[in-house]
Amino acid sequence: MKKNFLIVLLAFIASLSFAQTWQNPMNVSGQPDMGIGDPYIFKFRGTYYMYSSSRDVEIRCWKSKDLISWSEAIVCSTDPIAKNAYAPEVVYWNGIFYMYTSPQGNGHYVLTSNSPTGPFVSASGNLQKKIDGSVFIDDDAKWYFYHANSSGIQGCTMSNPTSFGTSVNLNAQMNGQWTEAPCLIKRNGIYYLLYTGNHVWSNGYRVDYAINATQNPISMYTPQMDQNPVLINTEGSFVGLGHGTAFIGPDLDTYYFTYHNLVRIGGGVAPARKFNYDRMAWNGNKLLILGPTNWAQQPPALANADFFERADIGVDWSMPNGGNWSIKNKDLLSQDKMEGEYKAIFTPYSESDYTAEFTIKEVATNGNDAKFGVVFSYKDEQNYGVALLNVSSNQLEINFQVNNVWGTVQCYELPVGFNYRVWHSIRIEKNMQNYKFFIDGLHKATLTSNLDGGQIGYMTRNCNGNFSYIAISDKVNGSGIFDVYKPIPGDIQAIHYNTGGEGVGYHDLTIGNTGNSGDQNVRNDNVDISKNGNGGFHITAIQTGEWYKYNVNVRIKGVYNIGIRYLTANATSRIKIYQGETELTETVQLPNTNGTWQVYTIKGVNLAAGNQTLKIEAVEGEFELYEMQFREGNNTSMIVTDTFDNSFGKGWNYTDGAWSIVSGQASINGYGKRTLGNIGWTDYTIDCDVTYKNGMNAGLIFRVNNPSQGGENNDSRLGTDFFQGYFVGMGSDKVTLGKHNYSWKSLATSPGSFSLNRKYHIRVAVKGANIKVYVDNMSVPKIDYTDPFPFISGKVGFRSHSTNVLFDNLVVTINDDFTMTGIETVERDSDCIIYPNPVKDMLTVKANDTIKSICVFSQTGVLIHAQQDSEPISMVDLPAGMYIVQVRKTSKTSNRKVIKE
Repeated sequence: MKKNFLIVLLAFIASLSFAQTWQNPMNVSGQPDMGIGDPYIFKFRGTYYMYSSSRDVEIRCWKSKDLISWSEAIVCSTDPIAKNAYAPEVVYWNGIFYMYTSPQGNGHYVLTSNSPTGPFVSASGNLQKKIDGSVFIDDDAKWYFYHANSSGIQGCTMSNPTSFGTSVNLNAQMNGQWTEAPCLIKRNGIYYLLYTGNHVWSNGYRVDYAINATQNPISMYTPQMDQNPVLINTEGSFVGLGHGTAFIGPDLDTYYFTYHNLVRIGGGVAPARKFNYDRMAWNGNKLLILGPTNWAQQPPALANADFFERADIGVDWSMPNGGNWSIKNKDLLSQDKMEGEYKAIFTPYSESDYTAEFTIKEVATNGNDAKFGVVFSYKDEQNYGVALLNVSSNQLEINFQVNNVWGTVQCYELPVGFNYRVWHSIRIEKNMQNYKFFIDGLHKATLTSNLDGGQIGYMTRNCNGNFSYIAISDKVNGSGIFDVYKPIPGDIQAIHYNTGGEGVGYHDLTIGNTGNSGDQNVRNDNVDISKNGNGGFHITAIQTGEWYKYNVNVRIKGVYNIGIRYLTANATSRIKIYQGETELTETVQLPNTNGTWQVYTIKGVNLAAGNQTLKIEAVEGEFELYEMQFREGNNTSMIVTDTFDNSFGKGWNYTDGAWSIVSGQASINGYGKRTLGNIGWTDYTIDCDVTYKNGMNAGLIFRVNNPSQGGENNDSRLGTDFFQGYFVGMGSDKVTLGKHNYSWKSLATSPGSFSLNRKYHIRVAVKGANIKVYVDNMSVPKIDYTDPFPFISGKVGFRSHSTNVLFDNLVVTINDDFTMTGIETVERDSDCIIYPNPVKDMLTVKANDTIKSICVFSQTGVLIHAQQDSEPISMVDLPAGMYIVQVRKTSKTSNRKVIKE
């Protein structure tokens, strides 16, 4: 009976654990009909508070300790001034909560409260600055306000919480179009500005970021064009992603980004939106968002924490020096013995690196020597550190005791007017011998000490103090992401291998880091890590037999292609990929890159759904590894054609702009895009006839992902660059290959003379990272380009920018390196006669219906011949073997095998 009870209990616990996953998008109790738009999350005393836009007089918030279980809706303001509050954000400073919102986007108001749940009441008039205000307080306690206007994201100083200075442009605007939702964070001395555009009603709503390494948070920012957008999805039901904020999760280390997705629009009614968040990750100073995700994700890790929501202190605390410690109101820890020095030590212990957070306030003092604060790295009474607030000097005092010897006290000024009788937070980050100290989010000091890990706690000296939320985590400086099950599809940084050390998370044959990782402690183990010119760090000197493990969370079971960004000067570098101990690939040879960074795509890797661990092993040679791109794959070999006789054929799945069929050709006069096929298509050849009638800014697009229109009303002109993929087109004097990533970048050009009203046959052959472009002459490419940062898969299609253009006779040959073909179906058609078969010289095609085109393909799917009539086909010069003849008629298309003798 006991055994059966245990089994049931364990099953129940397992079900609870599974239930604690989260899945975007999310609903919260009491959310309005319009859902959760513009979500903002901040943390106070260990609890997260989430606020959203409102279209009535009530502003609502929700609270959570774990980011999964959220409270009922709490009405935190009914002040009439904030009716239709857009994007409310809350800042806590010196005992007061400040809410910034722009009702209907018509200028900002400040509301204040003594609680994060309100009631917030008006504390200012209309301070203008249009919409989407956000406050940032820098390490020197200076305040800054960020907002949106028609020129992009703006920033200004604040002389006090209810006063804005003159705005300056921060160089953060998407495509010269509407850009909103600024969010600023500072990490390791770098300012990161995240922002969203172009319009909340657009599927192409997305998030970019820019960085600023100066000491001025309102100077010019540099958009990270090689990465942007960092959050986007435009097709399916999970679209219109953006407007959120970055915050640190309950493991005290991992950043998250909260955002909304668009649910519906139309009828002049405000869009319905839903609440989401995804993890962020860091590779050095390179910011990444691990998403978007809309399948079950591993729950946020929790630090060892105490909220004091009980009557008794309990067994998790010890008081080595006595004192009068107690828990009051099931809310806080208090020490009210005035004279003397007393410590309370929290039992959880960190061996080495950690992050700790504390919440403190003074109640009463006894003389000028009164101090209160926190204890860290406590081993015993002879080994620990303290960070204390000195009321009389208005300073933070830090000191270390090692082997019963105290160092020199380090003192740091606190902001003028610092109120010791309200709650303040202290944060400590320990990474090897480096300690960083923050108070109320302000970085006050970085010190070094031989004091190792230990416990944390609170301390008073000649004063009474109250203490609240305390937490310690063994995660620091972004390490919380290492063991997370990272989403696939998605990108994984090489340095984000699992923890556990040698033989568990990795196997490395050399002792110590032989790379050149610089002054940042990226991984504190024996893996060889170096700085990378593309941003962040990579694994270097990977030798035969070394391996690295990565936890992944695969959305659906299926075939995936993996783009490996690597570098090698070795002609025999080979790798193998495992799922657990099961081989997912045979030995894969990585081509010699001659010492430059390139991407090699491994196709056809079968992955199971859900959480699993992958292992990348070096089988032979030596190479360096930067990142891995995982994309859904569709590597079935096939030929897809469209001659646009009366309409667009099957398979076209996205369109914007005024497309039509004119004289049996695809036609557009103006702006627009169309796409055909599957985002899993990787290697293929496109053949198409193009005729320019007026203007020449039009052509073929390929490896296309995330196409969208722009603006509020699905404007094709505003969305002319809104996709991720490649473009090939012609001008009067050149052929151009370019790259669209919701922007435009020219990759290569080739001179030539091209004119209007003439039909040109364009062929694009894309294989791996290499792109070849042919015009009329199919033997010699006009452009032969290898992209060092390629899109590895995507659809094909057409694009026009203010051009009158015709497209005809489209043939897409997918996976033409395979030895089989899936040319739709190869079948006998009684209405189509092809003879002789076998054939030596001339092949004749007859049909009861009108023949529109005839194409001849090799067995591997390569287009060999195409014609737009029913004339006999010369097979004389073709080598002996099997061929496939595709006959497109008015009523249907037939595919037949033919033997050439």
